[in-house]
Amino acid sequence: MSPLAEMLYRLITQLHIAAGSVALLTFWIAGLARKGRGAHARVGRVYLWAMRAIIVTGLPMALTAFVRGKPVTGAFLSYLVVLVATTVYIAPRAVHLKHDFAAFRRGAYPLFAFGLPLVAGATLMVGIVKHAPLLWGFAFVGLLVGADMIRTLRQPQAPAGLWLREHSGAMIGNGVGTHIVFFSIGLTRLLPAASSSTVQNLTWFGPLTVALIVRVVLERRHRRWFAPRAGAIDNRGVAA
Repeated sequence: MSPLAEMLYRLITQLHIAAGSVALLTFWIAGLARKGRGAHARVGRVYLWAMRAIIVTGLPMALTAFVRGKPVTGAFLSYLVVLVATTVYIAPRAVHLKHDFAAFRRGAYPLFAFGLPLVAGATLMVGIVKHAPLLWGFAFVGLLVGADMIRTLRQPQAPAGLWLREHSGAMIGNGVGTHIVFFSIGLTRLLPAASSSTVQNLTWFGPLTVALIVRVVLERRHRRWFAPRAGAIDNRGVAA
């Protein structure tokens, strides 16, 4: 790469780190705040804008990895860009359109629903060819999210509490990406000893494991909350 390209790449990297720092901080502030309007909503909007900045800066970083002959890194970063873009798209729509199931499924939703599994499948193939088990596990996440979105597209009406399930699931996915990047990149810069393969595996799969556990707990809680209303939702997602 030319000196100008290297300088531009360093600038993009610094912007990416800054956006990631804001995202990491606001994720916990919004997560711990009382749900609904107020601090949770305001800080949540800041978090989503930080995540959008991560997407914008993450794409050139992924392309640079391919140029530098690092296909595994490039494939993984490209996949993360698509995965995060999907969850950032879903999270606010689930809340804003919680009373209009048909509108929620329009727009770019079908594009993400079918595009994410394709990218995840390609990532899985790269992981198999390059003997990178790390890609296998994370590609599986994209396949599951995509399958869930396709199932939502095929449902004749909105299940009770779908909007909350979609919103919380998307934010959990965003949180996984935020923490993985921090632990695997930011932490290793602060603590070089954390760059060992064992620690790296923990930084990648640790947040993912925690997120899956939280998702299961929330799924059970949501089912209890909305069970009395099941079947009382019409095609627009409004309680009958």
